[in-house]
Amino acid sequence: MHHRFVVTLTIAFAAVGLDARAGSPSKPDREALKARCSGDYATYCGDLPPDGPEVQACFRKNMADLSPACRTEIGRHERGGRKG
Repeated sequence: MHHRFVVTLTIAFAAVGLDARAGSPSKPDREALKARCSGDYATYCGDLPPDGPEVQACFRKNMADLSPACRTEIGRHERGGRKG
């Protein structure tokens, strides 16, 4: 189940532009995303099938409602990776 959750988060983060803009996140970056955004995934998108486009649409739709830490981490990746 843990592996499926990580795959789901990867799909969700790709939906908000991480893979397209900054390349696939490195393992430490994936861990940072998971740490800061897993609660948001569970809150807004956890009832969706992890392999479908619905989870991508869910993250896009709820971007403004994501926690500040999650939005900040996503922003770091959109700018090309972790800074500092």
